Amino acid sequence: MVTAPTLLELQRGFANAVLDRGGNLAQWVVGAGLTPAARLQVYSNAIASTQIETLRTTYPAVRALVGEAFFEAAATRYRLRHPSTHGNLQAFGGAFAAFLATMPEAAALTYLPDVAQLEWLRQQSALAAETSPLAPATLDDTPSLLWRLHPSVRLLASAHPVLTIWRFATAPEGERLQLDGRGEQVALWRDGSEVAMAMLDAASFSCIATLIDTCDLNAPHAAALAIDATFDLAACLRSLLTHQLIIAG
Repeated sequence: MVTAPTLLELQRGFANAVLDRGGNLAQWVVGAGLTPAARLQVYSNAIASTQIETLRTTYPAVRALVGEAFFEAAATRYRLRHPSTHGNLQAFGGAFAAFLATMPEAAALTYLPDVAQLEWLRQQSALAAETSPLAPATLDDTPSLLWRLHPSVRLLASAHPVLTIWRFATAPEGERLQLDGRGEQVALWRDGSEVAMAMLDAASFSCIATLIDTCDLNAPHAAALAIDATFDLAACLRSLLTHQLIIAG
C-alpha cells in the first residue's frame, strides 16, 4: 500500500516538478483531460516563460548584443542553475552577469558581463528607497554638514566602454560602433521615473565611491587628490547637489 504524502511533501514535490528539479509527483496529480505529467508541464512552462521574460526586461542591451536565440538559451540555462529564492522576481537576475562570464559561448564577448552588470545596477537604482535631497545652496550655507549619497546612486568601473556599448545596443544609430579600447567609470541614479547614467573621470569616481562609505568629506577628497592633484571637491559636490544626489548625514 502506497502511503499518501503529507501536505508539505506535496508542496515540495510540486515545487521540484515545476522548477524542473525532478521528483515523483505525477501519481498524485489529477490530469483533468491531460496526463499528470502534461498537467505539471503546463505549470513548469508558465514559470519558465515568466522567469525568462523577467530577464529579457532586465537585460535589454545584453539581449540586443547577443540576439534572441542566444539570450533565450542563456536565460534558460541560468534559471536552472540559479533558481529564484525570493517571493518576487526583483532579485532573480542578480547573478546573471557572473553567469555570463562563465559561458564558453560568450567568452569572445569580454565586455558582456559588464554590460549585464550595468543593467542590473539600473534595476537597483530604480528600486532604491526614496528620500529627500538637500538643496544646492546647502554647499555654501552649511559647509561642515555630514554628507550622504542618495540611496539610488550606484557606481560601475569597467575595463570596457560599457556605457557607450549600452547606449549603442539600446538605441543603435545605424553606424558601426567604433571602440577605442578604453574603460569607463559610470555613475547611475534615479532621476524622477527614469534611471540616469553618466561617465565620470577617475578622480570624481574615486571621490564618490569613497563618499558611499563615509559622511566625512576628508577621505573622499584625499582619494580624488591621489588621482588628480587639481581635483575640485566643491565642483563635484555642487554637481551632486544639482542632481539631487546628496541627503543629510
